[in-house]
Amino acid sequence: MQNFLRFALIYFVSAIAIVMVFRDDGVSIMGHLMSSSQVFFIVMGQFALGLALLAGLTTLVVGPKVMLGRARVVATAMIAFTLIKTSLPYIVPFYADPYFAQIDQALHFGQDPWVLTHALAESFAANQLVWVYVSVWGLPAMALPVIIAAIDGNTARVNRFLVLYIVGWVVLGNIIALAGMSAGPVYYDRLIGGDRFADLAPALVDSGLKATWIGNLQESLWNVYVERGQAIGSGISAFPSVHVAMAFVTALYMGERSRLLIPVGAVFVAAILFMSIYSGYHYAIDGYASIIVIGAAWAYMRRRATQAHGFQPAMA
Repeated sequence: MQNFLRFALIYFVSAIAIVMVFRDDGVSIMGHLMSSSQVFFIVMGQFALGLALLAGLTTLVVGPKVMLGRARVVATAMIAFTLIKTSLPYIVPFYADPYFAQIDQALHFGQDPWVLTHALAESFAANQLVWVYVSVWGLPAMALPVIIAAIDGNTARVNRFLVLYIVGWVVLGNIIALAGMSAGPVYYDRLIGGDRFADLAPALVDSGLKATWIGNLQESLWNVYVERGQAIGSGISAFPSVHVAMAFVTALYMGERSRLLIPVGAVFVAAILFMSIYSGYHYAIDGYASIIVIGAAWAYMRRRATQAHGFQPAMA
């Protein structure tokens, strides 16, 4: 956890440096971070109770002082992430959406994946998955380092998944995102013009998804981008999907703790991938790429652990 703390501090300083170099008025942007945080409150309101319960349980296990320290580390990393994510389009403008849209069609036999998910959603109440996409996902996405450090006595496994956590948020969410700057189907026509995804907006309205927190959040993110502002939790970038990445990291951890949890983790990843496409946030390739990168990093670290210790890392 000490290494994670050092990383969070370096990451935070780097985020401030990026804001100062690439944003028009870095000082004002830093002020907006705290004064204009509507995006943050929209998101946090969905799983505030869950985080509060988790914080209470973790405090009982590790004590209030340790809990507060770990929470500060994670909060510092999250603020750094949102500073960098919101600044990405000022470093590399959005350019990759047409390519990812074409790749999606090629992978899905000439059809846009969002169309396929909306057709599938007619057979079940897809909007019931909104709470999974926000509340269930939000707990491990925000607090996985705190959770595993509190409940897992296997130091090697804890360190391995702290690295995977960083890969999901920083490598995918900042570095690879910068290399493939894209906004996602829901913003495609607004950014590029034309009517490439003209049917998506009415589909979101007809499905009822537009009236949920997802619709509100999408508009809030767009408004922050247009106003060149900054808020906690703001920033638009589609490729690759951090949502899917963190769901997969969580599923892999569950699978390492118990084989009985593998089906649960698989369903969780499938639900997050489905909702990321169904909501218009992501191209399907965004999620596929996240699974490939996280899976490759996990397999590499497991193999290194096996070679170093001469045995397969134990379950549970």
